[in-house]
Amino acid sequence: MTPRSLVRLEKSTTGRVISAGVRALDLIAPKTAQRLALDLFLTPQRNRQTPFIVGHRFAVREDGLDLNVWDWGNGPTVLFVHGWNGNAAQFSGFVPPLVRAGYYVAAPDLPAHGSSGGTRTNLRELADAVARLGRRVGPIDAIVAHSFGAAATVIALAEGLEARRVVLIAPPVDLDRYVRGFAGAVGLSRRSTDGMVELPARRVGGRRLFDIQALAGGLQKGRAVVLHDPADREVPFPEGAALAFAWPGTTLVPVEGAGHSRALRDPIVIAHAVSAITGDTAPVALSA
Repeated sequence: MTPRSLVRLEKSTTGRVISAGVRALDLIAPKTAQRLALDLFLTPQRNRQTPFIVGHRFAVREDGLDLNVWDWGNGPTVLFVHGWNGNAAQFSGFVPPLVRAGYYVAAPDLPAHGSSGGTRTNLRELADAVARLGRRVGPIDAIVAHSFGAAATVIALAEGLEARRVVLIAPPVDLDRYVRGFAGAVGLSRRSTDGMVELPARRVGGRRLFDIQALAGGLQKGRAVVLHDPADREVPFPEGAALAFAWPGTTLVPVEGAGHSRALRDPIVIAHAVSAITGDTAPVALSA
């Protein structure tokens, strides 16, 4: 959950009620409060919007749940990966130029997002979904991923998913920061916040999964472009820059005024992403 989402939570009536309940529970049963807060954190806000470009929809069975996927065109495969609280429809603006350029485009609603199954999810499940869908529609020519979807994509790539080119839009690396921010917003004490931060790692078998910067450092050189607004209020620009500089040969492209989620509608971001895939033009960039 990003900082602006946390502000909305803290100011809402529902958010104040949740915070009061979690704070009271934390006083008498801190471990239960930590688990409750984590379950809340891992429950995305569902948006069932569908892409405005008419396309084909199919379902992939993912751990007993249906993963809904939209696709368009024919040719080399471009896979889109949305972020937390996002959905496939956010990439609608990228579809027409790629289809015109001769690509096949696939965009899923990830687990517990959009019209796909599930109510809670986590970064491990998102990365697994990206990898499995990549095998289903692959070989993958390019991946375009946004925000926490970019973190899931880095994990999937580190674990063997292959793509010729990768475009990451506003990628986070300091994942603990978002967990701590949520814990504070729902009223956990500092001690319980520390305990909550450790819970996701225990569930997935260790903290290595969450070290996105280190995972990026082990990836193949020269395949990625990072697009990030220096004034992004949700995922700070230094996080995207850190990932770009960790991944050998990656190009960092500051896109001023793009915003965070709004970046997926920004014509400059779309143009940079398409050119990075097609190789038509070279963006003005900072090379890592």
